Amino acid sequence: MLKAKNFIPISDNPFSRRGSYLCLFCATDGHEMMGKAKLYFGNLRGNGPYRQVQAEIIKDGAARPCVIDTTESEVILRSEFGEFRFCIGERKFLRIRGVDGLTLRLTVNMGGMGSSVDLHDGCWAFSMATTATGVLLPFRGKLNARRAFGGGLGGTVALSFEIEPDEEGVVEVGIEEFLIDPVHRPLDQYPSYEECVKSYEEEFEEFCKLYPSLPEEFEPMRRKALWTIWTLIVEPDGETMYKHTMIKMLHGTFEHVSGWQQGMHMICLSRDPKLVWEILRGLFDYQDANGRIADIITDASYARAIMKPPIQGFAMNWLLDNIGYEAADPEDLKHIYKGMVRWSEYFFRCRDLDGDGIWENQGAMETGWEDAPFFRQLSWPVASPDMNAYLALQLEAQAKLGRIVGEDEAVCAEYEKRSKEMVERIVKAFWDGERWRAFNPETGKKSDTYTLSLYCAMLLGKRLPQEVIDKSIATLFEEGKYLTPYGLATEALDSPYFAHGFSQGSIIPPAEFLPVMALEACGRPDLAKEVALRYIRTLRDFGLFHTHNALTGQPERSMVALDEKYLFWSAWSSAIYLFFADRYGK
Repeated sequence: MLKAKNFIPISDNPFSRRGSYLCLFCATDGHEMMGKAKLYFGNLRGNGPYRQVQAEIIKDGAARPCVIDTTESEVILRSEFGEFRFCIGERKFLRIRGVDGLTLRLTVNMGGMGSSVDLHDGCWAFSMATTATGVLLPFRGKLNARRAFGGGLGGTVALSFEIEPDEEGVVEVGIEEFLIDPVHRPLDQYPSYEECVKSYEEEFEEFCKLYPSLPEEFEPMRRKALWTIWTLIVEPDGETMYKHTMIKMLHGTFEHVSGWQQGMHMICLSRDPKLVWEILRGLFDYQDANGRIADIITDASYARAIMKPPIQGFAMNWLLDNIGYEAADPEDLKHIYKGMVRWSEYFFRCRDLDGDGIWENQGAMETGWEDAPFFRQLSWPVASPDMNAYLALQLEAQAKLGRIVGEDEAVCAEYEKRSKEMVERIVKAFWDGERWRAFNPETGKKSDTYTLSLYCAMLLGKRLPQEVIDKSIATLFEEGKYLTPYGLATEALDSPYFAHGFSQGSIIPPAEFLPVMALEACGRPDLAKEVALRYIRTLRDFGLFHTHNALTGQPERSMVALDEKYLFWSAWSSAIYLFFADRYGK
């Protein structure tokens, strides 16, 4: 019985390449094992489904059971009789090779409006979902195409290709992706399979060089974390919405860039200063007339109506204090400054409707903590200390950046003054003498949950009174409350509101990263290290998943959304792993 051999199991982490929209998946039930493994590939544009073409090994006219192996640069579909290897040799080109005398079957999911075209040069074009066209390029072997037609809006309802081996037992085909009418290169101008693998390996290795080896206990996961991030990087290519390099969240379910995650990436990936300033510059490409930054950005669009907290100022403060701004283009810095001023003023103009200098969220999607218990308790609008702390830090950051880009000193001093006044209002409005509370400004009702996000106000650090810092830390580290062997739970374990949800008690990336940075800001790097090490050991032992169970450490990966059943490894958790292991693991 064959057993899968994996760099990263494809059921945990679909296989792609930096800047590419081609991706290889297993079936939605997530298996690499013999008898259950099914391999698909497709493009990641649009809203799915992403499993557009199934690949099978055929011998004597029958599909054979397989396992799915992965290396750092290849996916291998392997049977008892031989194998086929897959490599994304260019961002829009997948090459497949088999040398064992087996037939490769590719079955295309055409969708309701799909089409297929014989290009009359040995190649075939076919729809890949609704946004792209794939061209099948037969390099070696005999290609047999079969189409079935049906009624309705579409034409072709089924399409399959069987590529039989040549006289030397070899099959080699490629799939090239096009967003316009496909005009492909002569077949002899495509990279060979060996060249595809070399290109993939060399580009990934260049990325890895930026992030040196980690302490021994964390080193085995380093390249896996880097590979996860690398395959989720998007690039401006003249064909998509992206104008600057940014990082998607995870494959399949969240096939988009998230604005507030970019703020955390800027710190975690700061060993590449050029990349992080590029990310920050890119966020201000998606700003509406009121100054709001879009949170969800895809290759084809961005969601104007969805935002996340203004964490970019906190991140920029950290960058200016720790790596400087020399890697940033001066014109980009001016653009960032102007955008950040508009972003800050947005909250006073559009989210502080009662004019008390404290801004409020108007819905859960704005918060980053979408299922936090106190939202249900208070209803909307909700004012919370963490959200206002981010804005206070952003006013301070834009004062720093303003001086760098030549803004009038009086303007910069006014930003600093407003930031300090805001910190005073935050303490007065949200600290009850013992703990942080959120409230509804229309009803006056205050939260009684122990939701960790409220304690992210501690990012203000020494700007807060020492008594507030001391009592906040005492609550965070009270026995049986937030601290678990796996990190900090998003709702206290002894809270009547504790549950296994994203912000109701699970272990999640922002709920580890932000409190750790807050503990540093409060002068307790020892406690920051304790939390950080617990979290990254969880990631090391259980995988770089988006959500973990606070009681067991196991991944909480079930999610029914779009075409997916599971959450995969995320760039968010991967970046935090690298940063924390490098910073605290020594």
